[in-house]
Amino acid sequence: MRAVLIAMCLAACSPAGTPPAAPPPLESPATPALRAADIRGEWRLTAMNGRPAPAPDDSDSIHPILMTVGDFTFRARSQCVAFWRRYERAGDRLVVTQANPGAMCARGLSPWETEFDRTLSAVTGAERSDGVLQLTGPDAALTFEAAPPLPREPITGRWRLQVFHGAAPPAGAAPIELTITDGRIEANACVFAGWRYRQDGSLLELTPQDGAVCERTTTAFEERFGAFMDRVMRATIIHDGSLILDSPLEQVEFARIG
Repeated sequence: MRAVLIAMCLAACSPAGTPPAAPPPLESPATPALRAADIRGEWRLTAMNGRPAPAPDDSDSIHPILMTVGDFTFRARSQCVAFWRRYERAGDRLVVTQANPGAMCARGLSPWETEFDRTLSAVTGAERSDGVLQLTGPDAALTFEAAPPLPREPITGRWRLQVFHGAAPPAGAAPIELTITDGRIEANACVFAGWRYRQDGSLLELTPQDGAVCERTTTAFEERFGAFMDRVMRATIIHDGSLILDSPLEQVEFARIG
């Protein structure tokens, strides 16, 4: 009897057994990151700041405003008036900065074009849904509908630099040549590795690649040319077959050699 009581006491006083470990909680799938809508493409302005775009009239004073949106540029045009902007984007938030529009009409801007110019600079947000692009800001509201894509300029081939912003290359300098394939531009000088590019109509957006290793230093003209190419925004084939490249500040002409 005494042995039984001792056994019962030991059982009652001993620490309780460790309960089985609880199963690990089920991991919830990671929340997918919100992806900003792709706003690139060709667009036609249909409304601005709550008013529909006016229809063209017989006096030729009203023109449709079309805009090409690239990876980091807005390129709008109203007849021969150009509106260029660069933008940086974080989600649907935009920071828009001015870019030189290049050549413009001899006429002045209409009140509608003047308002568009001011409104485009005030844009801070972008949304795209069902073929409609909305650019908005505290003092801005632009609505666009999708427009047919512009034909791409036929820029592939080999080209030799002829004129750099109105002036011939330096006397005695080795000729600078470009080889343009689908999506890539390479220069003949060893100081340039090349550029990737994206093309929409005449819009051109270049991304520099790593520079090539060269056994000599670059000339001042090569440095200027490389800086120009990093900022190229437009490519145009003119009537005589020459290639014109434009940056916000300079223009360079090339002749086809292949």
